[in-house]
Amino acid sequence: MRAVTHDRYGPPDVLGVEDVPVPAPGPGEVLVRVHAASLNAGDWHLMTGTPFVVRIAMGGLLTPRYRVLGSDVAGRVEAVGADVTRFRPGERVFADLSGSGFGAFAEYAKGKEDAFVPIPDGVDFPAAAAVPVAAGAALRGLRDKGRIRSGQKVLVNGASGGVGSFAVQIAKSCGAHVTGVCHTRNVAMVQALGADRVVDYTREDFAGGGARYDLILDAAAHRPPSDHVKALAPGGTYVMVGGRVSNMFRVMLLGSWYARGTDKRLESLMSAPTPEDMETLRGLLERGALKPAVHRDFRLEDLPEAMRYLEERRGSGKMVIRVHPDGT
Repeated sequence: MRAVTHDRYGPPDVLGVEDVPVPAPGPGEVLVRVHAASLNAGDWHLMTGTPFVVRIAMGGLLTPRYRVLGSDVAGRVEAVGADVTRFRPGERVFADLSGSGFGAFAEYAKGKEDAFVPIPDGVDFPAAAAVPVAAGAALRGLRDKGRIRSGQKVLVNGASGGVGSFAVQIAKSCGAHVTGVCHTRNVAMVQALGADRVVDYTREDFAGGGARYDLILDAAAHRPPSDHVKALAPGGTYVMVGGRVSNMFRVMLLGSWYARGTDKRLESLMSAPTPEDMETLRGLLERGALKPAVHRDFRLEDLPEAMRYLEERRGSGKMVIRVHPDGT
């Protein structure tokens, strides 16, 4: 089978298409014929090996531990290993493979049985592939760290990005009043996602105005945490789910210091996905509460170009890799 591999850390040029054996599913594993995958910031960090903590966490100090990257996958079950009871060949499924050794950027990929859930009727492979990592982060940030409740005022910074676009929709499904922050060119998109109000950050400083929010989910994190504390209502919570690594460490290590003297909380999302998260996302897709914003798609062999596009942050929403585009 064809797979995009890398044997050293570096820019997108380290990626190349290679013929490799089709992985065999072991006990409790599912093998899928990949129809679509999608890109996330984590793929870029694993490709470049930066920041260095990524190498420590993933076990590849000098060379990559995982030759084939890709977490988000959607396809048809090709085969199942011993003890698999939930799936049969031919079923349409999607998954987050970050807990199964990655491998989505290939014609076939395998993962643990509990990583997969069925794709709802009416949802195509590219849309399903766009969901797991980004929507999962948005879900855990809002629900677990933010403790979102109906009627709250929620602000999503980076509302047009992968995580942010899902956060707007999930917050709306929870009954919140949602304000999305984005660039001028993406205002219409964020409005279409269901945001009650959209702030164009090139014209307005959401932290400098008089509005206060019960929950801020920050998927961009290009500003110091202290700016966000000012925009929180009493008892409010700020949750960082993406952006500059330096700001992530500031919140992790100094969150309580930034919020000193207040009843506000500063949190960063570090939790791993669970099978229950995937079931929740499947339910949201099934009832139409999640509609993935796919910005652009690429062929498998064009993955280096897609990585450069991601690196330059030229897109909004999600970028999808079509591996077997003939699937339905």
